Amino acid sequence: MKRRCFVTRMIPTTLWASAVLHRPSFSGEATNIEQANYQYLKISEAETLAAWCKTIVSGADVAGVARFVDQNLAGHQAESLLLLRYLDASDMAGFYRKGIAGIDAESHHRFDLPFVKLSLDQQKDMIAAGVASEMEIWTDPDPNFFYFISRSDAVDVVYGTKAGFAEIGIPYLAHIPPPQPW
Repeated sequence: MKRRCFVTRMIPTTLWASAVLHRPSFSGEATNIEQANYQYLKISEAETLAAWCKTIVSGADVAGVARFVDQNLAGHQAESLLLLRYLDASDMAGFYRKGIAGIDAESHHRFDLPFVKLSLDQQKDMIAAGVASEMEIWTDPDPNFFYFISRSDAVDVVYGTKAGFAEIGIPYLAHIPPPQPW
């Protein structure tokens, strides 16, 4: 077989294999988190943050809240879209790392499981305890403040985009369209 004939026969096969092996997943960020290339967060941290934010705002994990936080932590602080930038910008990366560690520490203390393995009711109980400032071992950063900041991140990712505006029936009238969804 000549090389040209071989190559022309291999192109359709290569395209088919590529489509089958790399087909897009519609199950969202939560199931594809192992494949993600995070710049700042560790995979376990991204999973915990995505599960925490999903419990607060439905769909935050699928909308990419962990990637949103990661990209903003890895970028220039002056260009960050995180609410924390305006409230306590001294150590944004440390704030998220400590908060995520606090979530898992409290989860292990209460249920002997990481937060991502808890049932939805257990996750909601932890969120309620954080809002009420009733965490047993997690104290730094303040769980209530971490809830406030992470809720803002989740809302920004789910509802602060063109698709989010459409979902709630509000026209998206951006003065300057953003270069990416968030």
